[in-house]
Amino acid sequence: MWATRVRAGVSHDTAALGPRESQLRAVVLSLGLGIAGFVVGVAVFVLAVNALTALGISIQTNVVLRYGISIIALQGVGLLVTSLAFFRWRDRFDLIELRVPNRRDVGLIVGGLIGLLALLAALSALYSRLGIQTPTTPIVQDGLENPALALYLIPLTYLLVGPGEELMFRGAVQGLLRESYSRVPGIVIASAVFAVAHAGNVLAAPLGEKLAYFAVIFTLSLVLGALYELSDNLVVPMLVHGTYNAFTFLQLYLVGTGQLG
Repeated sequence: MWATRVRAGVSHDTAALGPRESQLRAVVLSLGLGIAGFVVGVAVFVLAVNALTALGISIQTNVVLRYGISIIALQGVGLLVTSLAFFRWRDRFDLIELRVPNRRDVGLIVGGLIGLLALLAALSALYSRLGIQTPTTPIVQDGLENPALALYLIPLTYLLVGPGEELMFRGAVQGLLRESYSRVPGIVIASAVFAVAHAGNVLAAPLGEKLAYFAVIFTLSLVLGALYELSDNLVVPMLVHGTYNAFTFLQLYLVGTGQLG
């Protein structure tokens, strides 16, 4: 049964609009937030790289430093700070729910993670059966060539990637869409936005591989969105997201070091 939020009713931003206008506004605002987060993150990344270059430090020769700066800039500042700035600017902290996980939340975290891994394993098996390939993303390629990178990424995924992406795409985007479309459409549309936001990982891939990749990201996002609605606690998808990424990076490290075939 879906959790009930106190925030039910007409939102601050759509009180004077009709249903269609409200829905269109929610989509435009959600897309705008995602784009703003990306633009801010890229700008911070460029500034950081230029500052380091001026100091004689090149990130091209240090893959760990490059990904560290990228994650801090994109997920930390671009998504996390932009989301918080939006909540503060529009006085919309009512969109999010955060609390220390209770016993039910822990059950959802464990069950959600197991369910997510099972779903993605089934999707992988389907792809294999149909001969569908997914692209090798830059982070996977770099992790295979520099296995230590994967270990450095594990704490960052808990500290910045999970919190930043979930605050933006579940807290802000899904929260806004929920008000105009209800929960299920909100999850689906937010998941589509989340998938498109990861397009930068596969820009050079063939179209078929891109679509296969987007399907994986979309599935991941559907599970995270459902967990948020079921728990009414943003910490739940943050932890599931972080743990899923950590599991992936650990697997990448084991493959890169030859400990896993």
